Amino acid sequence: MLHKVNRLSSTPKLVLSSIHSAVINNANVNVESESSFQSINPATGLSVGSVSNCGEKETLSAIASAKDCFKMFKGSLHSSRAKLLIDWADLITKNNRKVAELVTLEMGKPFSESLGEVNYATSFLYHFAAHIRSGLVGEMLTPGMAHWRPVNVKQPVGPVVTITPWNFPVAMVTRKAGAAIAAGCSVINAPSEDTPLVSLCLAKLAVEAGFPPGLFNVLPSTIENKQRIGKILCEDPRISALSFTGSTPVGKLLSKQCADTVKRVHLELGGNAPLIVFETADIDRAVAGTMMAKFKNAGQACNAANRILVQKSIYTEFVGKLAEKFVKLKMGNGMEKGVSIGPLVNSKAYKKVSSIVNGSLAVDVTNVDVISGNKDTSIGDDPFYTPVILSCQENNHLPIFHEEIFGPVAAIYSFDTEAEAVEMANNTRYGLQAYIFTKDMAQSWRVSENLECGMVAVNEGAISNANNPFGGWKESGIGREAGHLGIDEFTEDKLICFGL
Repeated sequence: MLHKVNRLSSTPKLVLSSIHSAVINNANVNVESESSFQSINPATGLSVGSVSNCGEKETLSAIASAKDCFKMFKGSLHSSRAKLLIDWADLITKNNRKVAELVTLEMGKPFSESLGEVNYATSFLYHFAAHIRSGLVGEMLTPGMAHWRPVNVKQPVGPVVTITPWNFPVAMVTRKAGAAIAAGCSVINAPSEDTPLVSLCLAKLAVEAGFPPGLFNVLPSTIENKQRIGKILCEDPRISALSFTGSTPVGKLLSKQCADTVKRVHLELGGNAPLIVFETADIDRAVAGTMMAKFKNAGQACNAANRILVQKSIYTEFVGKLAEKFVKLKMGNGMEKGVSIGPLVNSKAYKKVSSIVNGSLAVDVTNVDVISGNKDTSIGDDPFYTPVILSCQENNHLPIFHEEIFGPVAAIYSFDTEAEAVEMANNTRYGLQAYIFTKDMAQSWRVSENLECGMVAVNEGAISNANNPFGGWKESGIGREAGHLGIDEFTEDKLICFGL
């Protein structure tokens, strides 16, 4: 026998040693034929827990479970779906400190940020619950013939796969799964190999909330097994939609694998966000917004400010004020009080950031001012990457200008005119988010409309919210999450035309 199934208790305990099995059809599934893997705390290098490494057998079992559940759940009352989401959110809120601790232990962000993420995650569930109470909204269409009465209705697309990242391991699960469940879909979640325990914890709370068997399944695995699992999930015709958050190359691969079955594909991919500070800006507000947009989660976010573009007339003042705030950042174990920058998620991430920074300095170190309290930009023990400001001024030819840094590195460039700033901002294959700081309303409109991206934050360092649709242009993705558009991603339109 390949795997052993144990029914979950209706009152699961949030004990790390017990959060290790795949959750399929509301049951713990321990994989016996495959070795388990360890979830590692990046701050200490110690194991957080041992996790079942799922393979083909568990994947096919989860698909069958999700398909069976969908046959029943697609016809459920919208009010019952709303109640499930609210009950799930209430349980996560009740256990918010325990869930937040698990986030910090698995991926390293400061506990205060983890706690904020948990609250952010439940806001999606409450939002989707409130939205779905009135049902999926269709429309009566204008008849093309006198005796026709055409109606467009929305129906759930079918079983959904969500592949979620490690950097926001609670919020990315609820933002995807909450919308899918609100639409009437069942869900299979394949979490990052770096944060599997968070997803498994959420699954156990979902069972306690009364989720029917098969509504929310979780398949943890190593990156090697996930490549095989992902291919199966993409190619199986019983899966109707795929929602993925991660790197652009992986998103492209998954999209190709979904092509033969013509699945609905939603992709939230990489970013190279510009943050533009005009001479018309409130500089103190721009500095505060930059600190938020750049250094939250140690810069490990697809919409983090990646290229900071500052008008020449205020460049020196802005960099000076940013440095004053920057040097107060405290790096350390996320479970320690007062820490504002935790480790990067793993050694691979550390090496990538180091390579981007050192590679760019090797191109033109003489024209880049390094502000870090230490001229050795790679100082710090792996995976703790010491935050650094690179004052690049006019040197936007450096490799770092085109790379998604995904670390606590603020690369700052100068520009002369508004037109030049827009051209620099759009000089990337990505188009997720941009930030603008200006007190000139006309300028904010002009620039916002000319930026090639899906989201623009004006005089703010963060705009992601349950009400606001999240998504990008170009190679930053397809589709939207959150808001009412997030639910629409998991529905199909159907025309019903009555002849009188």
